[in-house]
Amino acid sequence: MKIYLHFLFFLFINCQSQVAGNNALSKGKDIQFEDQYHYLFSLIEKDFIIINSQEKMDEIFKIIYQKNKGNRLSPIPTVIENETYIIIKPYLKNSNDVSIDKISLINNTLNIKVTEFDNPDFQKASRVSPNIILKLSGNVKFKKITTQY
Repeated sequence: MKIYLHFLFFLFINCQSQVAGNNALSKGKDIQFEDQYHYLFSLIEKDFIIINSQEKMDEIFKIIYQKNKGNRLSPIPTVIENETYIIIKPYLKNSNDVSIDKISLINNTLNIKVTEFDNPDFQKASRVSPNIILKLSGNVKFKKITTQY
């Protein structure tokens, strides 16, 4: 009987360690997002900026309208309470653009998973980091961004 109790105790301990291990891997909170626009000209000097007011959004789109060469202009998004807009400038390695796969928040750091691809709308030899406007669901507070390829 003692052998069975020891065996069950051993299994119980093993199961608990596996559950704790899975929780340790999923500490980050996934953020729902929409990839709004990609621009090849510079909108910001830093690697990222948080747009938290309509005035700031209007300033960004004033720059876009000045630098955009064409008749079609992107509509200005409306900044509302439970959404966060950001502009990021991911560094390019072997392509001329990136697509955003996943965004998660871990300890005040926004982790952005990207995949490189060659955008046919941009020049193939271009190595200018695109300025990407993203709309995040919810009021997301963070201090740092990391990009993972």
